[in-house]
Amino acid sequence: MKSEYKVALALLIVGAAVIGGFYYKKRVQKESVAALDKSDKKIILPSSNTSKIKEVQEYLHDLQELYKSGKSVLPLLKSELDSKGEIAQALALQDAQFLSDTKEGGKLLHNDIMRVLPAIPSMLDSKSKEQCGGNCYVVEKYNFAKNSTTRAIVDVVKREVVALKHYDNMQTDISNRLKKVAKAIALKSPEIIKELGHTPTPNELSMANVRTNLQESPCEEKHHLCVAPTFADHQKEQALWAIVDLTELKLAAAKWAGLGKTYTPACIDERTLQNRYIVKNFCQKDNNVSRDGWEFTYHLTGSDGLELRNIRYKEQEVARSLKIVDWHVAYKGLGADKLDTSTPTIVEGRRVEFVKGENNEYTFGYNDAMGCPMFSTSVVLAFNGPQIKPIIQKGKEAGFAIVQDFRNPKWPMACNYRYQNRFEFYKDGSFRVVGINLGRGCSNKAIYRPVMRLDITAGKKERFALYQGEQWREWATEQKYQSSSKEPLYKGHYLYRIDSKKEPKRGFYVEPNRGQFHDNSRGDHERVFVTKYNPNEGDEDLLTLGSCCKLDQDGIEPYLSNEKINGENLVFWYVPRIQNDDRPGHEYCWADSTIDEYGNPSVKLWPCIVGPRFVPIQNVK
Repeated sequence: MKSEYKVALALLIVGAAVIGGFYYKKRVQKESVAALDKSDKKIILPSSNTSKIKEVQEYLHDLQELYKSGKSVLPLLKSELDSKGEIAQALALQDAQFLSDTKEGGKLLHNDIMRVLPAIPSMLDSKSKEQCGGNCYVVEKYNFAKNSTTRAIVDVVKREVVALKHYDNMQTDISNRLKKVAKAIALKSPEIIKELGHTPTPNELSMANVRTNLQESPCEEKHHLCVAPTFADHQKEQALWAIVDLTELKLAAAKWAGLGKTYTPACIDERTLQNRYIVKNFCQKDNNVSRDGWEFTYHLTGSDGLELRNIRYKEQEVARSLKIVDWHVAYKGLGADKLDTSTPTIVEGRRVEFVKGENNEYTFGYNDAMGCPMFSTSVVLAFNGPQIKPIIQKGKEAGFAIVQDFRNPKWPMACNYRYQNRFEFYKDGSFRVVGINLGRGCSNKAIYRPVMRLDITAGKKERFALYQGEQWREWATEQKYQSSSKEPLYKGHYLYRIDSKKEPKRGFYVEPNRGQFHDNSRGDHERVFVTKYNPNEGDEDLLTLGSCCKLDQDGIEPYLSNEKINGENLVFWYVPRIQNDDRPGHEYCWADSTIDEYGNPSVKLWPCIVGPRFVPIQNVK
């Protein structure tokens, strides 16, 4: 057997199953007790061999043929490409820099082309936009051995690679080929069939392409590429999560989770995902706004939601870029103390390690990306285009907001999500960046964390200060700060400040949300990061940041390199933390369908609204 073939098989052989805990915590809702009693007491550790599944065998066969030819990058099938996409992929696969990480010590490393798609503005830097002129495609490759992604920008007319970027420890959306493999593993694994009590059909499965990670497994910290196909049982108010490890082509684990009560009918007409109007008007070009003294451009991105660029107020630059790049979703439970770790557990020749988390907790979940309907395999897609709406306060128009809705086509059914990006601009020069979650998720025990990247402009030499000990304390280097939500605030409102080192009156006080904005919010409970501007740290579309379920990390930590920030161009990262709630009379971050007085389905919403407000320093007396 060739050495490179051994490497491939070693990488792909079905490995050890993963572990976890479970919990049962007394519910306020009596109606949910029975469902939770079933759903929260079990995590399934697979022992079956998935390598015999037809779709897995076909994939392995394709890899074997690839390695025999001396190559190690599995291309997309022609069925996944248009004619220009075929050209782009072929050019990328001939580029030495694009292929530079596909061998190590003379041995081939497993790589897949994951996406080939037309390059939209949010994926290009200024130089690439000039070079491309609308003729470029993006080719993304994932390296399974190194857990890294390489993105090439290819001009299909000039037939050349015009730009290339490499992302360590980051994962792109998966290909249709791998989505098919993930679905097959979830549908055909004996453990899933046994748990469901029947052989499931593809129509019962959702979220086969949503990346996930599972604590205390190879999926944790994204060392492996994992997705979370989900089977929702609305009558029993529970869902079975199938955690599929695509690095080892196996079912890593399965976990029951409670859904809460729902009256949503099983059949909902699906909205087409490839909405040509949205793509043509908002993904493939920039749009301009000029209103109430404000000017900016905006577009929909591939995975970073709605992005606003070059924001100005009365001709003075306010921000270079504003966007919400991710929503981290974690499901949390208690019960680690019930795990028996007195004897080792061996599955398929490998030891399963049991590690009790802090505070007796167990977490798992995934990251949501929001994107254009044609250019993202995320299930949370742009729904209609951005809308501009007036902001009315005390009966008068105080400003305007631009709002973009992202939702799963089957929302508000359980295990489906809906988010909104909302940017509010006021006539007095203040503005607010708002993330809205309209439920419903896969469980009534979710923790949501939207990651906001806010490139504020306060002159060429900026500085950041935290109000602490009743005085402003400037930060000299890149840092993070976890708010207690109880700190004294400057003039009763402001906790952070971003201003100009040369013009102290230029800049903003930052007012964190503590429920004072009259939107029924329960506050942000935020963690903030301040980093020195680096174009490779989110100025273009970011791949998914960090872990969904390491609640003490938000994915921005790798950008903290102790660089000097006083007098530099800064980026302000703001990450609220939200706990959902489905208790009657206390609902929050929740949605449900009821039957209205006319006997028709009606959606009821309990949104959670988070985000800070930026107030010009010169406005505060």
